[in-house]
Amino acid sequence: IAMKLAIHFSLLLIVLQAHNGHGDKDPLQEKLASSIADFAFKFSRQVASLQGGKNIFFSPLSISMAFSMIGMGAKSNTQNQIYEGLGLTSIDTSKVHKEFEQLIQMLNSPGAKMDIGNAMWIKQSHQILPKFSEDVKSLYKTESFNFEQSSEAAEQINDYVAKKTHGKITKAVEGLDPKTIMVLVNYIYFKDDWKYPFNPKLTHKNFFFIDERQTVKVDMMKNTEHYRYFHDEALSCWVVELPHKGGAAAWFILPDEGKLKEVEDAMGEETLSKWRRSLKRGKEIDLFLPKFSMSASYNLNNVLSRLGITDVFSGNADLSGITGSSDLTITKATHEAVLDIHEEGSEAAAVTTAQIGFKSLGPPSVPIELIFDKPFFLTILAPNDGPMLFFGKVVNPARK
Repeated sequence: IAMKLAIHFSLLLIVLQAHNGHGDKDPLQEKLASSIADFAFKFSRQVASLQGGKNIFFSPLSISMAFSMIGMGAKSNTQNQIYEGLGLTSIDTSKVHKEFEQLIQMLNSPGAKMDIGNAMWIKQSHQILPKFSEDVKSLYKTESFNFEQSSEAAEQINDYVAKKTHGKITKAVEGLDPKTIMVLVNYIYFKDDWKYPFNPKLTHKNFFFIDERQTVKVDMMKNTEHYRYFHDEALSCWVVELPHKGGAAAWFILPDEGKLKEVEDAMGEETLSKWRRSLKRGKEIDLFLPKFSMSASYNLNNVLSRLGITDVFSGNADLSGITGSSDLTITKATHEAVLDIHEEGSEAAAVTTAQIGFKSLGPPSVPIELIFDKPFFLTILAPNDGPMLFFGKVVNPARK
């Protein structure tokens, strides 16, 4: 009987933020960040074409990291497909893992508002090659556990993930196939307060236009602040940056009327660097943003195989760098993500300070009004121009 390898990712986010960086950017970290962004846009487009007009939310960082780790144990074509599909071929493969190691350290540093890590469960009767085992521990900070019964492993995995995601994801696995010999988990948990919290007293009911025919009622938050923003003429959309206290940035991207599809098709890694260069503080902005929660889960076998990562899920898989034998394949790979956007971020109370300042002398300027009352995109970026932690498309904020 061919042994099967099941892989699950559980990943998660809560309200938005990360941490303070150190020193200058390493050019390879910049390459890694742009590969992750490019992968995010490609992944999102595949999901959109598979599921139509539904909300999308996932962590490109989580998926890239987990599959890069599997890539260490993959050989030949299986390995090439993984790095090509993730868009990591611009970085020498031997260096990719070092870069992820540095990234994990940076994102988990004190003061970071996030927790990121990996774990693996291995069936007792199976040996893992010492090199693979050492590399995932040292480079990806992977915790390792053994199990005898698949039912007991499933319970352990769910408990572990629930703890790491602070109860946001409780059912990472529904149960494991008895043929499973190994499970890999990558998790990201992020939670932070907005630098400029919204005043809950200003939150009001409003319509959100899903499309020409459908509207839903949402709780619309309001804030007036000197946010950094940019209107991208070429792409026909507004981008506004909501900073978090710990340094992570959330960008909300509002396509102009009728331009949702165009914006979706055109977003790529160069879009991100253009926006980074172009975001400026200027006029005050009256920002209206829905308060919402959403969660999504994906079968990665489907989505990744559309990005060219096929062998690892099939009988052609060569994962002999993991156990030394070539009879392993990924039987199942899933990804789950959760998002909450609300007035304060999360810890309430302490931050109802009024922001006063920035009034220019001369005639009062009229604020720009940005109303997120139709489908929009959002992304959460690690501090200091770090990589994209999460990406989402909000079509219907009333749908959990």
